[in-house]
Amino acid sequence: MDIEQHDIVPYIRQADYAIRAPFWIGERNLLDYILFYVQEGLFEIQARGKLHVLKEGDFCLLQPGDIHTIKGINNTINPHIHLDFFYNPLRAKSFITLPGQLDMSPHLELIQPRLNDFTVFEIPITLQLSQPQKMRDLLFKTIELWQRQSYISQMQANQCVSEIILTVIKDYMKPQTTALVAKPILNWITSYISFYFSEPITIQDMAKRAGISPSRFQVVFKQAFGISPHQYLLRVRIDHAKELMKSFRSIQLVSEYCGFSDVHHFSNAFKKATGYSPAKYRDSIMEH
Repeated sequence: MDIEQHDIVPYIRQADYAIRAPFWIGERNLLDYILFYVQEGLFEIQARGKLHVLKEGDFCLLQPGDIHTIKGINNTINPHIHLDFFYNPLRAKSFITLPGQLDMSPHLELIQPRLNDFTVFEIPITLQLSQPQKMRDLLFKTIELWQRQSYISQMQANQCVSEIILTVIKDYMKPQTTALVAKPILNWITSYISFYFSEPITIQDMAKRAGISPSRFQVVFKQAFGISPHQYLLRVRIDHAKELMKSFRSIQLVSEYCGFSDVHHFSNAFKKATGYSPAKYRDSIMEH
């Protein structure tokens, strides 16, 4: 699979601290990702045909399709996040699987792409990170923000978890092949747009990062994605607006979070893309 064809748009399903006496979680499969940190205690995770022993300070990343068991050997504390890495319009319908749930075939439309299915990655169960202290701090901050459950804290939690994902990608992306070097913007541009879509993004900024002229950037981008950078950015913003309107009624706040200069601009762009005004789209969701 080609990672450039998938938008990285995190969706946190659960973020919490598990404080437990010795325990056992029976065999289960996954639809989403689990980022798992050992704050205290000792764990044994059986996955991918191997037994993985995790001690204090270790990070673990379980990917969709990882059939696994988890055993807490002693008293344990493990901050963790269940999340989607990639955008899926059906993600609100996905769920955290339970022990015994192994067959995911009835839920194929909900399964996240696996990072290890992309040719540029080979990520182990136990992560060896270049900046473990930074990752730990980001994880703690994400959990704290997500549990506040306010509009602003949810935005901040998503920003933190985006940085977590980018850290993992930077640490584990394989050396670029000749084909990737020939198209330098394709290695980072979708993640960059997904991370900064709420801020002013210009062709000049992206071209400068890519090391090519703005005119050349637009040509190469359209060759790769079939649409212009502006159209791609607009699509990402509209998709996020649709998601936000499932939870928030304020069109003004949705407009601001999605990077539009004003509500009028947002309303025109949204109606042109969907055929509905933001208010009508929001109200139709609330009715269901």
